[in-house]
Amino acid sequence: MYSFRKISSDELNKFSIEHKKGHIFQTSLWGDLKTEWLKKFIGGFDERGNMVLACMLMLRKIPSTGKYLGYTPRGFICDFSNEELVKSFTDFLKSYGRENHVAFITIDPDIHLAENEKPTEYGGKTKDMLISLGYKHKDSKNFEGIQPNFVFRLNLDPSKDKEDEKKEIYEGFTSKTRYNIKVAEDRGLTCEVYDKDNINDEILDKFQELMEITGKRDNFIVRRREYFKDMIDKLYPYCRIYMIKYNYDKDFKRLTEKFDAQQKNLERFKNKKERAILALKDETDESKIERNNKKLSDAEKNIEESERQIKGFEERIKEIEQYKDEKNLYVSGSVYLYFGGKGWYLYGASHNTLRDAMPNFLMQWSMIQDTIDMGGYMYDFRGVSGDLNPDNPLYGLYKFKKGFNGNFVEFIGEYDLVIDEFLYKMFKSLFPKFKEMRNKIRNR
Repeated sequence: MYSFRKISSDELNKFSIEHKKGHIFQTSLWGDLKTEWLKKFIGGFDERGNMVLACMLMLRKIPSTGKYLGYTPRGFICDFSNEELVKSFTDFLKSYGRENHVAFITIDPDIHLAENEKPTEYGGKTKDMLISLGYKHKDSKNFEGIQPNFVFRLNLDPSKDKEDEKKEIYEGFTSKTRYNIKVAEDRGLTCEVYDKDNINDEILDKFQELMEITGKRDNFIVRRREYFKDMIDKLYPYCRIYMIKYNYDKDFKRLTEKFDAQQKNLERFKNKKERAILALKDETDESKIERNNKKLSDAEKNIEESERQIKGFEERIKEIEQYKDEKNLYVSGSVYLYFGGKGWYLYGASHNTLRDAMPNFLMQWSMIQDTIDMGGYMYDFRGVSGDLNPDNPLYGLYKFKKGFNGNFVEFIGEYDLVIDEFLYKMFKSLFPKFKEMRNKIRNR
């Protein structure tokens, strides 16, 4: 027999941070951030009084109905292989919903249905169990759900030496990803990290600007600046903002050095060409003629390549001239969460300029390294599409995150526990239309 009752925020947070499947979304801290929702903290206890389940249930009024919709983000938290416990809590939620005018409750537990496209036994059994208990399930390939249904997750080993772990993880990246991280560093990009202790209005403004640029470019709704400020304040010490900063002087110095080196190479190859031409003059030995013709051909190819690179460096030096006087040029930023040994990349944004400097690669690598330094065992890159067709507009995001060698994870998805069938159907039919209309208005 299991019993369920209201618990304190401290009880909820302690259970969540200690449980293997705990999540920062299942804490009172996350609840404090969602000011437009009512929050209820519920605990489940066995016959000996041990806490075996925790749930933050968020409630929000359905307009013009007098009833609520419920949502328990990335929860509830328990051992889902304990079918008796899950059934008992489901019955409790039904009774709670009827007594408190809740039309339906959505859950989306942090349980893997598949990893690298191979089904997991635990996830499959959990999915079947929830459906058998009456939860309504809908599959999602892209970003139709409240939370992304497909992510990349990088497993880490906190038992290893941190520097050895970083080296091993880095070497596991694809060669293209490692190359792009090096490009970012060579181009003068550096990472700055901010939390409640050192954040300021300028950085918040810069981050919001990046979010607005990205939202307009990628056609998604951007949250207000105040929301990100609240995240930093209310999720402290578990929330950070990462900002990638461009350094013109370092980039200019590097390009100038490469330009000068190619100029020297060009002179060297021109001298080789002249020597080959002189060696061919009046030469009658066929073998020597053949060797010198080869030297002449190689020199001409090298001259052509050097001239191409010199032209490229000239163009890039000219391109970055516009940033010469920019002392605080931030080209990408992200919101990062760390809780209970797990790190999450939650929001990301980038400028339309200097994209060839690969700032997002350095940003991800910076967050991964910090997760290792804090003793984390998992880093979550968050959402990608589950449609792996290269023609999918979201395929580029998949390729970017795949380059860091994480596991491609499919969650078991969203499940609705329906208490008022009529209101549920009405909401599900009207909400997508409202959401589409809102997106059009906010992205004009």
